[in-house]
Amino acid sequence: MRRLLDVGINRLSNLLHDMSRVSQECVAMAIDAYLSNRSIVQEVYTRTNQLAILKEEVNDLAVELMIRYQPVAADLRFISSCMEVAYDLVRFGRYAYDIAQIREQFGDLGNCDKGMIASMAEIVSKMLEDSITAFNSKDEGLAERLIRIDDAVDSSYRNNLKRIVDDGMDLRCALSSVLVMRYLERIADHAVYIGELVRYMVSGERAR
Repeated sequence: MRRLLDVGINRLSNLLHDMSRVSQECVAMAIDAYLSNRSIVQEVYTRTNQLAILKEEVNDLAVELMIRYQPVAADLRFISSCMEVAYDLVRFGRYAYDIAQIREQFGDLGNCDKGMIASMAEIVSKMLEDSITAFNSKDEGLAERLIRIDDAVDSSYRNNLKRIVDDGMDLRCALSSVLVMRYLERIADHAVYIGELVRYMVSGERAR
């Protein structure tokens, strides 16, 4: 029975690996398209659907493993955490899709200053990558660092909002920038949620 449980856990890990790759692709594609003023909605949409399908596979397998083998302790925490991480990975894709739609909603944004978006996106993309790495390696130190970086992202978001108002940016540029920053902030939040699951997997403690 232990061998069969291990096979199932390995399958879960592989599914999450696939989801991680696709979610990172979604975010990278959406950000690059926004910064370069390109339309990429359909490509991102296709990948978000792929994430949704993979999430259902994760959930179905996790439930099957819990019912069939009744895992305990670290195994149970890992399996239940996989279901939560799968949700966060889907949210990465969803926010990427939201970013991809902005050009369709606002039209040509080629003349907008996207410097603040590029800087924020670089930090958030690294957070996404680090959250996945922390989960896969059960690295509590890396997970804790995500919380500190998230504080910097929140601060950047507030400072950029003030800058947009003070600089009197063109309305279309201002609105599109605010939306992208909001979606990036939410991606950062979900990266932190994944980081918080690392502590739970390792010690059984939930974030307060």
